[in-house]
Amino acid sequence: MKCSKAVKTKIFALMKEKGLSINKVATNGNLTTSTLNTFLNNRSEYCSVKTLQKICQGLSITLYDFFNDELFKNIDDEE
Repeated sequence: MKCSKAVKTKIFALMKEKGLSINKVATNGNLTTSTLNTFLNNRSEYCSVKTLQKICQGLSITLYDFFNDELFKNIDDEE
């Protein structure tokens, strides 16, 4: 799995687990809804670390907790 796909998969899983909408995660993380929506809905393949940190804030987790997952063990190289 590509890294960007794994990140999106993890975000969606956490949103479902916590019962959060894109709007709520964006608001909690001090992001615009359009920024998060653009990344999650495949209009952008890339997300900066700063943006990901804000997404994690919106999900009430740390970056360490985000990446501490088997999902990230076998990431394919991206071109």
